[in-house]
Amino acid sequence: MPSNKIRLTLLMILAGILFETSCRNKTSKQPVEETPLYQSPEFMDFYKKFNSDSVYQMEHIVFPLEGMKAPGDTTTVIDPDFRWKQEEWILHKPFDDANGTFVREFNAAGGVVVEKIADNSGTFTMERRFGKLSSGWHLIYYRELGRY
Repeated sequence: MPSNKIRLTLLMILAGILFETSCRNKTSKQPVEETPLYQSPEFMDFYKKFNSDSVYQMEHIVFPLEGMKAPGDTTTVIDPDFRWKQEEWILHKPFDDANGTFVREFNAAGGVVVEKIADNSGTFTMERRFGKLSSGWHLIYYRELGRY
């Protein structure tokens, strides 16, 4: 039968091993910073192709597309049920900040990537929303550049 001194030594070794393992687990379980959805390689590849390939763009829009047409003036009533039709679609091109006149920002929530473009004063804005469907990323909403 082991003596008390041996038992104490074994108990201290076991406690040290448990303490070290516990500390290692805590440091390795630190939260990992996730890449925003709009910066994922999959979305970035889609976005680049969407804005540069007209056939691809038309294949990746859910028509009739929910959105808003820019109001003609301050008396224009915005139709809440407006839908863009395929036959009237004007192809979108890559973002151009017009020498710093426009800024663009991306956000993501609930699996949807929202792109907002505005002039520096914030008077004129545009919004596009992209969602990942079973067949890949698609434009699911478009609010035309205008004063809202």
